[in-house]
Amino acid sequence: MIIGALLVWVFHINTSAQQKFERESRLKAEDVPTEALKFIDAVEMNTRWKWYFEENLVGNSVEAKTRYNGKWYSVEFDTSGKIQDVEVETALPAMKENVSRNILQALDSMFNSHKIDKTQIQYSAEDSVLLAILNKNAHQAVSKIQYEIVVKGKKSGRPKLYELTFSDNGKLLGSAEIIFRNTDNLEY
Repeated sequence: MIIGALLVWVFHINTSAQQKFERESRLKAEDVPTEALKFIDAVEMNTRWKWYFEENLVGNSVEAKTRYNGKWYSVEFDTSGKIQDVEVETALPAMKENVSRNILQALDSMFNSHKIDKTQIQYSAEDSVLLAILNKNAHQAVSKIQYEIVVKGKKSGRPKLYELTFSDNGKLLGSAEIIFRNTDNLEY
């Protein structure tokens, strides 16, 4: 019994102390892996994609981003060009009622006050399924769905930015405080 309680406590500390750091820099098309370029070329959106190299605490990735029909789209690849996921901007009211209710309840229980800055639906599946979703030839239900929400939340003291991940039914899967590069020190 005591060991179980200790494991729950350690798990809680581990999940609540997570941090997220990302730094993006623009990439030229000639610096993008060929497999990633081929995937984006197959997307049937009449839009211009911008490429980014992303550095974070767990590894690096390459990302293609665009705005199409009023929504932001992001396609993330590993550094060899293998697709990882597709993210599409969405809004809480656009979600199923029970999903948005579950998310809001989780936010209310985590923070004294909060404001949602960004909401994205994240699709994970085989390359062909993700391409079909982007090309509106497949329903999103054929992929694994999660929601990523960036929240300015106040627990105590000053508000901080957090990235929260929720399941397709609005259950909290993960939370990470977004950390920024320390620019207080002069760099030469």
